[in-house]
Amino acid sequence: MKGLFKRGLLAAFGLVAAFGLAPTGAQAHGGVKLEQDECVLRIGPSTMHFIGYQRTGEEQEFCQDIAQTGPTVIALTAVSPELRDMAIGARIIKDTGAPVSKDGLDSLTVAFHEPKVYRNGTMTFEHDFKDAGRYVAIVTVRDDLGNEWVSQFPFTVGLYTFWGMLEYILYAVGFFALVGVMWLALRAKANKANKAVETAGATA
Repeated sequence: MKGLFKRGLLAAFGLVAAFGLAPTGAQAHGGVKLEQDECVLRIGPSTMHFIGYQRTGEEQEFCQDIAQTGPTVIALTAVSPELRDMAIGARIIKDTGAPVSKDGLDSLTVAFHEPKVYRNGTMTFEHDFKDAGRYVAIVTVRDDLGNEWVSQFPFTVGLYTFWGMLEYILYAVGFFALVGVMWLALRAKANKANKAVETAGATA
């Protein structure tokens, strides 16, 4: 995955219990992490690919931190074959930093998409984030027997985070290191050429 906003997601969470969203007939597991340059969402025993991007200027993809507010496209693609026959839904809520009960979700919800079956295995939706802050995405999959698996992960919008700043620092370090290597290579080449000229002059 390319773009400034892909992350290692070292702080990814799978804390479904904090929202009181225990699944029926299944255990809830979750979290997003980077695997082979792709954002992978763990949901129950299965996996999904997660990707988001903004259309402001150059399209930039992200896993966890969205650089700025505005329209954002989010896509969830079923990797595990069994997920393609299940209903997929998503909810985005504001992260208050406090435990939230199931009854309190509606007041914090900024976007909600009822679970439905997507024959191509991909759920795509767009949301216009108007306020900078911290959010939590809650993804639900449901089979035809009524069993549910829920996964959630936090992300930020329009905030400077430690990992975001660290990435910019690493980019800067890498850039200056590359410039330094090129300068040393050119200097060595110039010194070699000068020595060759001096040697030729001495033998003339």
